[in-house]
Parts: sequence; structure tokens; C-alpha cells
Amino acid sequence: MLFLSGCVSTDSAAEQNTTYVYPPWKHTWGVVRATPLKLRLFVGNKTHFDDPQGIAVARLDVWEDSTKTSDDDEITAYGVNSGDNCIIYNKSMYSLGIYGLDADHVKFSKPWGIAADASGRVYVVDSGNSRVVRLFNCGDNLEYVGSLGGLGDAEGMFFEPRGVALDPQGNVYVTDVGLGRVTVFDDNGEVKQIWNGFDGPDGIAVVGVGEKWTYRPTETFAVVIDSLHDRIRKLSLTGEILAETDLKKLGVDNGFMAFVTLDYFNQLLVTDKRNNCLYKLDKNLNLITRFGEYGSGDYQYDQPRGIALYRHFGQLIIAERYGAQYMWVAVDVTSIEAKVVKDSIWRDLRVDFTLTEPAFCEMDILDSYGRFVSRLSTSRRFMTGPGHLSWDLRVSKGNMQDAAVANLPDKYVPGELLPAGEYTIRARFRATYSSRKHFYKEVKASFRMD
Repeated sequence: MLFLSGCVSTDSAAEQNTTYVYPPWKHTWGVVRATPLKLRLFVGNKTHFDDPQGIAVARLDVWEDSTKTSDDDEITAYGVNSGDNCIIYNKSMYSLGIYGLDADHVKFSKPWGIAADASGRVYVVDSGNSRVVRLFNCGDNLEYVGSLGGLGDAEGMFFEPRGVALDPQGNVYVTDVGLGRVTVFDDNGEVKQIWNGFDGPDGIAVVGVGEKWTYRPTETFAVVIDSLHDRIRKLSLTGEILAETDLKKLGVDNGFMAFVTLDYFNQLLVTDKRNNCLYKLDKNLNLITRFGEYGSGDYQYDQPRGIALYRHFGQLIIAERYGAQYMWVAVDVTSIEAKVVKDSIWRDLRVDFTLTEPAFCEMDILDSYGRFVSRLSTSRRFMTGPGHLSWDLRVSKGNMQDAAVANLPDKYVPGELLPAGEYTIRARFRATYSSRKHFYKEVKASFRMD
């Protein structure tokens, strides 16, 4: 069962994969989906959604107010509107800006990938012009700085650039479909490395030295989508291939992986616009879960493309054919089982479960009447994948809530074995991001004590 902001969900929502969820109404005023109508309300006839592609998010340093803590989750999102050759971004929490119109310095041609950071740097792959444009966000407007590359196959030049990523050191990573390579530039625009041997590389994401929001600060790597949108490669930041997988290994017969991003735990999120879903992979490229389906309703997508995640709070934005969606990282439980394990000397209760996201666990024992008996866990954190808890089956007063202890039936004696009967495990899992204050996934499993 899934609980949302203190309210019990419907049965259909309880069955839903909740690896990602929509924020509570008060966080967005109920606006979690950018649609053509909503865009027109903000910008009039200046632009319309036309082949959206890359997405980038950043929390701008100039937006920081040291006297407040409540403003830390106000991010800037940049969306590439490729068909109309412009960038749409939020200038504040209540207004949108557009870059690439007639009055701007840059005239894009089929822009594609985009990357941004907290300092205000923004890089846009101007694919039709075989270059990467550098912009700067001063806080409320994008300004032109310069460009990298140009048409050609020499070092630092492009034929058909597509994806771009930044690392905390100021390095810029650019994929080139036409030349089958990734070019790495330093912050001054000088070529540092060229990684060859790709087949049409497109989407790219990087976690580099000095990444502020990461669970593993010493871990660095890049991930690249190539081979006609069928393969994902993981590489060191010197271009060495560390691992790879493809759609067939992920159990998908016919897909189109478009863009990729990395979360706080260096897990991958990949969009598949042909199957209208997201793939979540661990850092070793093993599939964790598949999320979403085709449609215009909740937890549904229409050709998802660009994807970006603000790693600090788990804010997720996904571009679609006619707009974008805003979600939060939450958690799902794909299995749970409780059983009494015993031999000639001892016996324990073992609870096994599988998570799609690291989460804090609260786990209780209930009797056949639904009455609280004992608490196995209050806020223990478990990582993605299989997890388990063990209990010696002795009622523990120290684990109980005060109110529950006061009303504990006489047959449950602290320190004594749990009496024979049917019992239920009630487990509640909360993700480690902002969503933990608003969402939890509740699941149950039964066991018998003989």
C-alpha cells in the first residue's frame, strides 16, 4: 500500500511502481506536467513545443540566500526545443525565458543536448551548425559567451554533435554521431582527450572529481548511449570501457534509448522513447526496474526524451513529445517475504525484500487482529536491491511505541517468545531524498508462529 502526504492511496495506485512519484500539491500548486496550453499561458505565441530534446537542471549559486534554508530546492531547468530552435528555461519560480529568438545573439539549428551547472555555465549542442554553444545564466537571463568546434573531422571539430555533459572540474564532454567519438574539452575550450570507437554516440552523463551531491565522492565515470540507441557503455574518465549492456540484455526486443542521467547514488536513468518508459540501472549497468508506460495520465509518458535529475533533493524532469513532467525520486518494493527459520537450537524470523531505491525502513509486527506487537526497525537504511531483517521472535518492550505498550494484550510478554498464531509484517519504506517527508511505500507479509 502506498501512502501520499498522509492520505491512503487507491487500490490502483497501491499497485503502481512508485520508484518515482509526483510531488505534493503544495510544492507545485498541482502543476507537474508542462503542456502546450500551459506553455502558451506563460509565453504567449513566442514559441510552442516542437520536438523537445535535451533537459538540464541546476541550482544556481546566485539564487542562494544564506539567511534562508527554505529556498534550497528552487532549481533552474533548461529544455531544448529543437524544432523551434530555442531553449526554454525558468527565470524564476513563476516566469519562463526563451533563448534563441530573433533578438538573441545565437541562431540555433537543430539544437539537441544541453548541460548546466550551479555557477551558471550552460552548454548547448547546436547540432545543425556542428558546434557547441556556451551560454551563461546570470540569474534571470541567458547570455552568449562563445562556441566550440565547427564542421570538420579535425581535433576539436564536429560532424554531427549530439550529447553534452559537464563535470565539476569544468570539463565538457561532447558526443558526435557522425564521427563516432567523444571529445573532452577543458573549461578554456582546449581539447583534452578524444575517445574513439563508438557507433553513433548520443546521450551522455558524467560524474567527476569534486561532485558535490554524490554518495560515492571518489567514484568517477561516464556513461554513453550508442549503437543506434541500443547500447549503454560505462567508461573511465580516460576513455577506458568499464562495462556495457544493451536492450536485449535488459529484456527489451525493440527500443530507442535516447538520453541518460545519473542520480545521487550513481544509478542510471535512461529514457526509451519507443517504449515510452524509463530504465533504472545500477552503476554496474544491471537493470533495477522499468518505469512508466504510454499515455497521458499519471505515471505515463509520450515519447520520453531528455532527462535530468537534481541529485541533492531527487527532483526529476523528463521531456516528452509535447512537453515535460516533473517527478520526485521515491521507492518501490518489488518483493517481500517473511518466514520463521529454525534448527534444533534456535529460531529466528527473517524478512527478505527487494528495493528499487535506497530507503529508510520502519517495520512492525501485528497480530491477527491488527494490533501492534513489536517494532523490528525504526529508521534503518537499506540500499537498492535485496535486503533483509532478522528478529529473535522475543517480544521486546524497548522496541515498542509507548501508546502500543500501554495497550499491549497480556499474552505478549516482553522478553518471552511470541505466542503461536498468525502474524503480519507491516513495512514502510521512505526514500532518502525530499520525498521521505511526504511519501512512503507500505507493504505487508504474513507468517505463522507455531
